[in-house]
Amino acid sequence: MSPPRSNTKDAILDTAESLLQERGFNAFSYQHISEQLGVKNAAIHYHFPNKAGLGVAVIERYNRNFHDWVARHQQRGTKPLAMLRGYFAIPLRFMRDGQKACPLGVLEAEFGAIPDPMRDAVRTLDADIRGFLSEALEQGRQQAVFQFNGTAQDKALLVVSALQGALQISRAAGTKAFMTVIRQIERDLGVEEQRDKISSQSLLVSR
Repeated sequence: MSPPRSNTKDAILDTAESLLQERGFNAFSYQHISEQLGVKNAAIHYHFPNKAGLGVAVIERYNRNFHDWVARHQQRGTKPLAMLRGYFAIPLRFMRDGQKACPLGVLEAEFGAIPDPMRDAVRTLDADIRGFLSEALEQGRQQAVFQFNGTAQDKALLVVSALQGALQISRAAGTKAFMTVIRQIERDLGVEEQRDKISSQSLLVSR
């Protein structure tokens, strides 16, 4: 049965995001979406006349969800270490959800082959994520929770790069490899081993 029109747009975005993580942007078509949803291609074109627009919508929704997640934790007064571990939980969720890749990582890998409007959206998402991480790292350093040399912006770039690489490696090497990278990042930040564990309750996306 086809989803009601009021729900079709969200279902299209959900399916497109999942296909993006599983195959890459250029490896799926509207036909793949229509087959999974049981709708006609015309229903997809009604909401998204072209694939570039669909890609931008997927990225912008992901970014809105990210900002909502950050805002909720800021309102709760979440401490920098908990914020960092909440951020770690995002790629961990992708691993546990069928070994999916990070949407941003996929799009950055395909950056030279995606339309210009999507490139702009990817740049914004990347800047926003690293901006959040830089702020959390700097707050943690000022509170003597984190210790690191250099700027918070440089450290954020290093952390993001390590996580993206670890997520790819772990698809072959398993979850243990990913957790090893996380623990090493924490050691490099001067975080002592604690009984706290990264919780799936800190996940980014809540649909």
